[in-house]
Amino acid sequence: MVTLRFGLVALMLYFAYRTIPMNPREIVYYLLHTGVFFYVSLSLFTLFLAVQASIWLQILNDPVRQLSLRKGLLIYTSSQFAKYIPGGIWNLAGRVVMASREGVPVNAQIAAIVYENVLLVVAAAVYALILLVDLHAIPVYVCFLFAALLALTYLYFPKVSEWTEAICGRLLSKFKPGALSKRLAGPLAPLSRNRFFRYLGYYLASHLIMGISFWLLLRSFHILDVSVLYASGTFAASWLLGLLSPLPGGIGVREGFLVYFLSFRMDTSTALQISIIARIWNILSEVLLYVAVQTVQFTRKKRMNPYET
Repeated sequence: MVTLRFGLVALMLYFAYRTIPMNPREIVYYLLHTGVFFYVSLSLFTLFLAVQASIWLQILNDPVRQLSLRKGLLIYTSSQFAKYIPGGIWNLAGRVVMASREGVPVNAQIAAIVYENVLLVVAAAVYALILLVDLHAIPVYVCFLFAALLALTYLYFPKVSEWTEAICGRLLSKFKPGALSKRLAGPLAPLSRNRFFRYLGYYLASHLIMGISFWLLLRSFHILDVSVLYASGTFAASWLLGLLSPLPGGIGVREGFLVYFLSFRMDTSTALQISIIARIWNILSEVLLYVAVQTVQFTRKKRMNPYET
């Protein structure tokens, strides 16, 4: 199992290397000569990923506790690298497989994944709309319309829950009779109105952490004419549009839109360099979080079995 995990990491790094259009020497030069802003941003983005994992775990454990924090982080970080494998769903599929081995019902996992992705898209859309208003690409009233839509969602939340249950039911129907879902499935437990919007607040806060970390990355390039909200909107909008990418991890499309949005505040060549470094920065954060979680797990096992070889 450990060999498989590290194999996925190696595969992800290789795939990223093959798809990043930048001379490796230039990348190494930047990493060796960059300042404190880069490393602070890297640490903060790693924290953002940890927060994302913990929010998913909270949704999964609502209302019945399914996984501990330690096991949840192990599953989330181990499966995360599979998103770089062509197909786009392997990180989610890996999460389901590993959590199922811990006895977590498949239907609870599907519900958590649906809520997670809906909330992620809504939170990213909020920051993307702020960016588009800043760029005068859309009028301010669009933001008010979006806020009104959220208000209507709050008022008619039972209907939204029914819609979510219908999606989960269709996803569960994909499993063959007698498969894992039949053995572990139980009744769906949709989120309540207050809990749904509480988790939305968590994602909005986590996206602000993400925006600050990206803003610090821009500072490492001595870019001063970009606000935290602009940085947050740029990264969030690029992530949203990257969902359209046929390549795993949104590679290509996300970088292209990063260059587009950043070019309003800097020259295109600098924006291109930042977009490439941002992908590496993202991957390094994922690796750092994975290594941190695995180190804690290894230390815990050694403490519990000090004579194990």
